[in-house]
Order: sequence, then C-alpha cells, then structure tokens
Amino acid sequence: MAQVLVVADDLTGANATGARYARAGMRVATVTPEQVSVAADDYDVVVANLDSRHLPAEQAADLVADVVEAVWPVELVVKRTDSTLRGNVGAELEAAVRAVRERLPGRRVRALMVPALPASGRVTVEGVQLLDGVPLERSEVAEDPFWPMDTGLVAGILARQTGLAVRHVPARQVTRELLTADLVAGDEPVVLCDAVDENRIEDIAEAAAEAARGEGVVWVSADPGPAGAALAYAMRLGGRGGAPGPLLAVAGSTTGLTLRQLETVARTGPVRFVDVDPVRLAEPGGAHAEEIEEALLEQLTSAVFPEFVVVRALAPGPGAADPGAALRALPGELASAVARAVRALEAGTGAHALPTGLYLTGGDLAASLLDELGVRAFAVAGEIVPLAVHGTVGGGPLDGVPAITKGGLVGDATTAAECFGRLRRFAQARLHQVDAEVPERIPPAPRLRTR
Repeated sequence: MAQVLVVADDLTGANATGARYARAGMRVATVTPEQVSVAADDYDVVVANLDSRHLPAEQAADLVADVVEAVWPVELVVKRTDSTLRGNVGAELEAAVRAVRERLPGRRVRALMVPALPASGRVTVEGVQLLDGVPLERSEVAEDPFWPMDTGLVAGILARQTGLAVRHVPARQVTRELLTADLVAGDEPVVLCDAVDENRIEDIAEAAAEAARGEGVVWVSADPGPAGAALAYAMRLGGRGGAPGPLLAVAGSTTGLTLRQLETVARTGPVRFVDVDPVRLAEPGGAHAEEIEEALLEQLTSAVFPEFVVVRALAPGPGAADPGAALRALPGELASAVARAVRALEAGTGAHALPTGLYLTGGDLAASLLDELGVRAFAVAGEIVPLAVHGTVGGGPLDGVPAITKGGLVGDATTAAECFGRLRRFAQARLHQVDAEVPERIPPAPRLRTR
C-alpha cells in the first residue's frame, strides 16, 4: 500500500518529484486523479498529476481533496508546488491541509513549506523566493503569460488564495534540537523555512521527522520536490524498508593514528561505534565474537544512510596476555564476525539494512573481510590519497557497493573523515541511479467527482 501521496499540478513537475522518491528505493508511479486508488495498491509513492495549474482555484482545491480521499490512509501527503510558486499554490495547500485534518481529528496538522529547489537555482532567503539570485518579480517569471509573478514574498503569494497563517523559520546555524523546536513552536498552520542548499533541506526534514515522532506533529509537505522526499526518507517510509541502509566501516588497525582518525570522524558526522577487544576476541569459545555480531546487527538495522556504523578494534590494554597473538588473530576473527552479521541481514528480514558503502582500514582485515563476503573482485576507480583507494566490490551480499580500502598508517588525523565524506557521495550517486518504476497498465477507474 502507498505510504506517500504527492499531489502535483503539472506532469513534468510530477515526474521530476517522483524521481526523488525513486532514488531512495521507493516504487513510484505518476498517474491521473482517476487512477490514484488503483495505483495505491501497488506502489510506495503515488504521484497524482492534477494538471490543475491553470484551473480556477476552487476547482483545483476540489481535485486535491478528492485525491487525498481516494488514497487515504497514507503516512505523508505532499503538495508539490511549482519552484517559482506559480499556480494555485495557496488554494491547493489549504485543501491538502484541510483534507488531512478532517481524517485526523484532534491531531496537530501543519504544512511544512520549503519552496527551495537549489539544484535549479531556486532558493528561499528571508521568506523571499529567489530565481538565480533575484526575487521572482525581477526574474523571467515576472513576464509569465499565465502567472506573471509580481512578488517573491512567499507568505504574500499564499495570502492571495488562503487565509492560513504563516510562521517563518529563517536559516541559521542551530543544533538539530533547536531546529526541531523552531518547527514545533507557534500555532500557525504553515511553517515556511528558508533554504539555500540541499544540506539545509535535509536538516529541516530530519528535524521535522523528529517533531513527528516526539511531538506528534502531522506534516503536510509543500515543496517542489527535495523537501518532501527528504521528509519521507527521514520518516523511514517506503515499502521495501524505507531509507537505504547505513555505511559500514571496519577498522582492523589498532594504530594510534587509526584511533585518532576515528575520533575525528566522530566529531564530523553521524556515526555509531561497535568496539572490539582484540584480546577477548582471541579467547576460546567465541563469546566476544557473538557480542560483536549482535551489536553490529542492532546498529545496522537501526541506522540509515548517511549514518556510519564503525566497527573499531581497540588497542590491547596494559598487561594484556599475549597481545601480539591477539593482534595477529584479529583480522581473521573480526572479518568472520562482521561477515556473519552481514549475511544474517541478507538471509533474514533485514536486507534493507545491508550497508550502502564499505570502508576498510588495515590491509589484512580488508583482504580477510572481502574473502569472507565472497567478493570476487574489487573494481578500482582511483585514489583519494596515496594508499587510500576507492572502487566497487563485485560479488557477495554487497555486490556493486562502493568501497574504500586504506592502510592503517596512511594519512593524518583528518584522512578517515575525508574518506568517509567521499564514500557518502559515492553511495549517494549509486542510490540516484535507481529508476522509477511505472505501471505497464493500470485498469480504468471511475472519474473522480468535483464538488
């Protein structure tokens, strides 16, 4: 059953928005209003193209209400807006909010409006929509034959078609917790957020998802594509497990440099650690190996991309018995434990949590783990720094996943963080290659009424 309904007012915008959800691994179909209820049985995301941009506002609002009714219940309703805010933006947004409120009495339903589409030069600054750096009224859309834009003030554009009050959240450097508080504050039905890049949009989405989980806020997303898809991703939506799995790093090197590099990583982004005691791992019975496997499974299934789960071998403590023997056994024992966890995901119900990228440091560990995973080849793509190589693994449960291998004594304190950032980008590029799936044929359905 569909978890996301996207309501669009033209076909090109509908398809472009649908592609955003497909990149996150969701099954997506763009359909006409008459087909939404049929498509909802087979797709994670239904994108309804109302073709309503040039309709009278009242008729457009009726169509929005109809498609919400036809697909309900869904976890997220997205009102796809034109990136230059042409069309029945206010009327359609109010209709979407009202339709969700009618179905969730007593719940706090708010519109999260993030009109930015940074990749196409559309950004929102101080509540003003800019096109290639200038307000809409000074851009080419000022001369649009159907919707000549005489202002870029987003709240003003909405006010022409709706009385919904707007709360503006400016872009500023705050923690995720403070951003969540910004989104939750006030009682205005529309929360308008500034954004000039995709990172800001992702931060807003994560904060909004946290507000949904912690405060019970029900969001209707109003955006041209990025914010709604990011919100669905942050809400862990999608019929095949939702957001893609995290990135996995395994450090089989216990050098002081490696440990300093991982400390730097911990300060620069989302990361979860599974710590390994080499001496305990070498003890007979395999108790510590089982602990590692269980902890790794728990972290992989609860984390999502772009988080890193890092399996970190710690240096043996003072007085450890035969630390040399433990360190010699470490690569093989650690590789076996990690491989068992990955294969358990593949064989069970956690295939969605399989790592989307792999970082290995320590030459013996890298060789042992790739062998344990049944990797037939490592397709080399290039070097990030000398002796830190990126490529793609071939074969095994992680077939096609981007990977980086690095020596334990390579680089300085920031090298691992640089490699992690590059691996995130490689993995994101691979996720973007997922194609939208469209129905071969959807049987005819009765036409929806208009009120």
